[in-house]
Amino acid sequence: MIRDREVRRTGIVIRRVTALFVAAVFAIGCGTSGPRTAPVSGKVTYKGKAVANADVAFVPEDGSRIASGRTSADGRFTLGTFAADDGAIVGKHKVGVIARGPERPAKPGEGSGMPGETVPGEPVIPAKFFSPDTSGLLHEVKPGRNTIDLQLAD
Repeated sequence: MIRDREVRRTGIVIRRVTALFVAAVFAIGCGTSGPRTAPVSGKVTYKGKAVANADVAFVPEDGSRIASGRTSADGRFTLGTFAADDGAIVGKHKVGVIARGPERPAKPGEGSGMPGETVPGEPVIPAKFFSPDTSGLLHEVKPGRNTIDLQLAD
């Protein structure tokens, strides 16, 4: 009878220890996987003036996940890849910047023709910067904090 209780207690202890071990391995495995990111912030200027409300995209050369951010009124941005402001994946990137004026009402023949429809505003920077493939902007994100200012010119 005493022997049976000891065996049961031992079995319960073993199951609990095993469950804790499995949970720990699972937590460690889930928490450290994936590409490494590094904080990236900077400022976008065009002809020396800050570019507000621009969408900035860093596209990794290795084809992994894109980092993006939006500039504030003073042209400053912070990138996020998996969460807001977590930075960009470490490595080389092509960069695109899209900046347009405010939306405007659609003119006849623009858009779908729905009443009250708006269309994107006119570009406030050259359209070549809208695509990472044509912008000519290449930057490397290194481990640690990165400040990458994008000074756009014609």
